[in-house]
Amino acid sequence: MTRMHPMGTMKKSTMPQNQSLHVSVRHEDDSYWATVEEFPGVFATGDDLDELRASLEEGIALVLALPGQQPPTIKLTPFRPEPAAMGASAELVFA
Repeated sequence: MTRMHPMGTMKKSTMPQNQSLHVSVRHEDDSYWATVEEFPGVFATGDDLDELRASLEEGIALVLALPGQQPPTIKLTPFRPEPAAMGASAELVFA
């Protein structure tokens, strides 16, 4: 069975010019890391938010690249913080 790239079946004119993405950004140990909900497997790190955004652009471009072709140029706008519903952590303790 031949696997087809999901973007390969779309015509260039039907691809959206702009798309809102849900980026989860974390700040730990003086650096940032992030994932993108719409692109599972894209994981990026950076020492600051600009470096993080550049790393995300590269990761998304690699996911969208068609086999044998150069990755597309991806530009992300500056991050706009949104309130999170809630974040929490817990420790698993075996009794």
